[in-house]
Amino acid sequence: MVGLGTMFILVMGAAAWMLWQKALFRSRAMLWVLMLAWPFPYIATTAGWMTAELERQPWIVYGLQRTVNATSPNVSTGDIAFSLVGYMGLYLVLGLLFVYLVLRTIAHGPSPQQRAMPSTQAT
Repeated sequence: MVGLGTMFILVMGAAAWMLWQKALFRSRAMLWVLMLAWPFPYIATTAGWMTAELERQPWIVYGLQRTVNATSPNVSTGDIAFSLVGYMGLYLVLGLLFVYLVLRTIAHGPSPQQRAMPSTQAT
């Protein structure tokens, strides 16, 4: 997560510098890097969450209580399954919405001003 965050800062800094120098839209390599970097925030977020939560049992006092004794009698298997299915459904809806919006934006294409931008920056 930290490595990807550092990479984001470097890539965005380089892109901002190139934009300021009016060279970003002429640099095919940088445009490819920016286009291919879109999944990395999701990977970094998931990696950070897994690092923080994997094997974490905050309700257990180390050395005083075993995991087997820390379960709640008030939470049933059905409650856990319902929560899991609910979160999976929410993530599915958000993922489908994201894909729909990206595809709609791609199908719409750039505006006439954006299409003219590289030629105006070449001067």
